Amino acid sequence: MSMNFYLEISVSLAIVVLVLHLCYIVIPNKPKVRDFFVKHQRYISPNCISNWRKHLGIPVIGFYVYGVYTANEPMVYITIWIFVFLAITDLLDGVVARRCGLETEEGAKLDAEADKWFDLPALFTFSFFPVFEPMYLICVVIISIFDIIGQIIRGRHSAPGAVLVGKTKTAVKFILIYLMSLNGRYQDIYEVLKLEDVILTLLIIAPILAGLSMGMKTKLYQEDVRKYFKEYLKWKIEPVIWPALKFLQYYL
Repeated sequence: MSMNFYLEISVSLAIVVLVLHLCYIVIPNKPKVRDFFVKHQRYISPNCISNWRKHLGIPVIGFYVYGVYTANEPMVYITIWIFVFLAITDLLDGVVARRCGLETEEGAKLDAEADKWFDLPALFTFSFFPVFEPMYLICVVIISIFDIIGQIIRGRHSAPGAVLVGKTKTAVKFILIYLMSLNGRYQDIYEVLKLEDVILTLLIIAPILAGLSMGMKTKLYQEDVRKYFKEYLKWKIEPVIWPALKFLQYYL
């Protein structure tokens, strides 16, 4: 394939910027837009947006693999752009829920569940395609174990919604998926930027974040560890750190 990387990345960035503009400029400042989401929540509610991610991730990655295998460039471009859009909706559903008064515990849990259905199949796919990478697979299996356990115990001892560590982990996984997809399509860029090293680094970071995210949902952390850190460190860091975390948790 003779795909154009600059076309692909330009459209991808445009999609991200447009959704960010909608989330941080349009929705907060345009009551009519918020009313539109509320009025049509049957089709564009936060839960519907999460379900786009949950149910379309696997078909899109399947069409992507088919497009690469058959050298169908239009299909590859379209699936990549759809995937980028679905990834950034992880931000959109939360903004719509908070700004439009549509927050629910069910929605918070669905948001996190949708991420797993969306990103884990893609990570497994790129561990085998276009080249089988045992190290990639090992890291992805570890991430999956932590994510699945975390999803099972979500909401039992903590709030069902994702916190900063979980959101950071998800962002790292989305970046990983795109970087892994470049292997074989833009080999020159892949090698010049030493993306193999970058990917391996992120594949080490992601399981650590996944393990922390899972651990923060346990009874031990919520009732003992968290209480200890807050009481022991409060006078040192809480005046600065906790407000910063609350700010990031609201906007990420």
